[in-house]
Amino acid sequence: MKKKKLLIILGIVFVLILGTFIYLSTFKLKHVNVTGCNYSSPEEIEQVVRDYAYMDNTIALYWKSKFKKIKGIPFVAKIDIEFKSKDTVNVIVYEKKIAGCFEYMESYVYFDKDGIILETAKEKKNKVPLVEGLEFESWGKGDKLPLADDKKFNHILTIVQLAEKYELQLDAIEFTPEGNIILYVGNVDVEVGDGSYLAVQMMNLGSIIKELGGRGGVLYMKDFTSDDGVASFKTREMIEAEEKKAAEEKERKEREAQEAKEKEEAAKNGKDANNKEDSSEEDGSDDDGSEDWDSDDDWEDDYSDDYSDDYSDDYSDDYSDDYSDDYSDDYSDDYSDDYSDDWEDDDYSDDYSDDESYE
Repeated sequence: MKKKKLLIILGIVFVLILGTFIYLSTFKLKHVNVTGCNYSSPEEIEQVVRDYAYMDNTIALYWKSKFKKIKGIPFVAKIDIEFKSKDTVNVIVYEKKIAGCFEYMESYVYFDKDGIILETAKEKKNKVPLVEGLEFESWGKGDKLPLADDKKFNHILTIVQLAEKYELQLDAIEFTPEGNIILYVGNVDVEVGDGSYLAVQMMNLGSIIKELGGRGGVLYMKDFTSDDGVASFKTREMIEAEEKKAAEEKERKEREAQEAKEKEEAAKNGKDANNKEDSSEEDGSDDDGSEDWDSDDDWEDDYSDDYSDDYSDDYSDDYSDDYSDDYSDDYSDDYSDDYSDDWEDDDYSDDYSDDESYE
């Protein structure tokens, strides 16, 4: 009898257990509703939850999450799982607060508001400003950013907090070598100076960008140091025109400088050539080292004087002697003969005789 009762009790327990299992099996996980993701992928979170669930059972998943939290998801601080229905759970994601990221070795390194390095990823996540101009040699996950200048990090935190407060979507924050900060908001580059007046600048930045009406360019807010500060704006076209004009002016100055240099070199070369010619004339030699006989005044004068004197003396003596002798001989003979003949035989002698007799 007792044995029969025991079998009945065991049968009832078995039926209850079997019924329980059959009932629980109807709590099949089909839908996972993920919320709270800003940086993480909802699809990635859903897959992690499904892998974490025991036998894809919503009841088992819920109770397991109460005793053992899901960990190891990048950028996720905590996950809460709520049971909604037999086949549906709600997953609330609490992400780590990312302040920004920097690029390193073809990857993006993300850090939180305390400057602690969180994770690395190959792709840049949306809504996370890229910080440029940071310099450090090494880093490690969980370490604080090894920045030599804490002032830069304070500026980063201030900018991120104010951007969130005034609902500004920053794409990047750049620290220039000159110590200035440039904020990239959509197609507008905002120059805010050294960061001394970030509070008032960020407070007015949103309204100024709205007034630009979607135009892209550079917004200069270095002098925007109070509520009634002044900001100026230049479009991309204006900047390109100014850069083109500056390039042309630079090219013109370089060309003029080159022309002046060439003229100076030409003048110098001409002067050197003249000096070289003068030096050659004074030395009595040509450029090839031969003596310049044509330019030797002393030799020419001496030679012409000596030659002319000697030649003149010799020639005049020889010529005068020969000519005098020949001429005197010929002339005396001819003249004597002609004159005597004419005097004796010519009519003149008769006429003269007649004249004398007439007298």
